[in-house]
Amino acid sequence: MDKKDKNEQQFPEEESNAARRIRMLGQDTEEEEEEELEIDRWGNFWYHHKWKVLMTAVFGVIIGVAVVQFAGQQNPDVRVLYGGPLYITPNESQMFCDAVESICPDFNDDGKTFVQLNDMVFMTENQLNEMIAAAEENDEDIAYDRLANAQVQERFTFEVFGGEASICILAEEQYYDVSGSGGFLPLAELFGEENIPEGAVDAYGVRLSETKFWKFYGTAEMFPADAVIALRRVSTMSAITGKSKAEKLHANSAEVFRNLMEFEYPEGYVEPAEELPETEIP
Repeated sequence: MDKKDKNEQQFPEEESNAARRIRMLGQDTEEEEEEELEIDRWGNFWYHHKWKVLMTAVFGVIIGVAVVQFAGQQNPDVRVLYGGPLYITPNESQMFCDAVESICPDFNDDGKTFVQLNDMVFMTENQLNEMIAAAEENDEDIAYDRLANAQVQERFTFEVFGGEASICILAEEQYYDVSGSGGFLPLAELFGEENIPEGAVDAYGVRLSETKFWKFYGTAEMFPADAVIALRRVSTMSAITGKSKAEKLHANSAEVFRNLMEFEYPEGYVEPAEELPETEIP
């Protein structure tokens, strides 16, 4: 066998450079080649599918957060709906819910009472015009998002006629808009013709500030001074969402509404006298 044939036997032409390196350098190099190949495969996968991976990860985080929030969410015994131009701070909302919980039974039998206040802040056209006029009179600049206001007003309409909150605390203009549409239950059906609560503004609602409950628990700054409290009729959506459930929730709210209207001061409590305007002494 000549020298040429011997070299061809040792290094066949079809043998690749990578194969020669593996054969000559040994197993360690082979493992490195495999690792490099794996890295290349992962890099190629990441290049082509990174957005799918990222979107899947983000979606997983969102689902995880939603599950945790849902698991920690409490089941309200009663819901109250507020609609008006004033914002309710978290502290005010908690103070109000704590007060209502003091007269609210544990309807869902979970060992505690939980009242939820759903607040919807928006203005009617009249309220908005009054705010603009007051700002112009005081030479103040204001910015107001009419589109956002209209969106909240639309949500309010759905909630007040189709939501689960039956007890409503509304600024006077918002109240009369709903009352004129027949959205509230007459006080006479709840208390009888001879026992209409003090402070009634019409056949359906009571001025919140004139109730003993609010004089004892409330603050003048939380709700609008002209706020009216009323009990709406059974949800018009009950035929879809379930009539028996809607009637049960409404009955619970009616009981709390009666408790609020019939609230009496604790023994020994003296109602503060209304402050009279100061008069000049001649």
